[in-house]
Amino acid sequence: MSDEQEIRDLFNNWIKSTIEGNLELARQCIADDAVFFVPGVGEMDKETFAQAAAGGSPEESPIDFDLDSKLRELKVFGDQAYLWIESTLLCSPKNGDPASKMAGHSLSVLEKRDGRWQIIRDANTMTVVAD
Repeated sequence: MSDEQEIRDLFNNWIKSTIEGNLELARQCIADDAVFFVPGVGEMDKETFAQAAAGGSPEESPIDFDLDSKLRELKVFGDQAYLWIESTLLCSPKNGDPASKMAGHSLSVLEKRDGRWQIIRDANTMTVVAD
């Protein structure tokens, strides 16, 4: 399998882990020393970000998430790569409160370690937007 296809599979697993609330799958996508940059939060480490991204199973969550992420660009440079991703996230509280919408881009830096690709840095610009 090509590096590009392995990275596309990682991206799909990353999105799947978020939608399904699969914390273990989220952890597999992230290097132990990864750093995430999130608006209004600052730096987050692997565990904090994975828990926030996966959040728990859909059954346990008080919110329904509808995530639409598109891979806009993927570039591989040996054992390093980057992804430019455009996302929209609709958060609908199950208690009937109004939904909120977030949108923005992220730039993820990946590194191939021990034969597999993992996210090592991620800068996310998703913020709340008006409908």
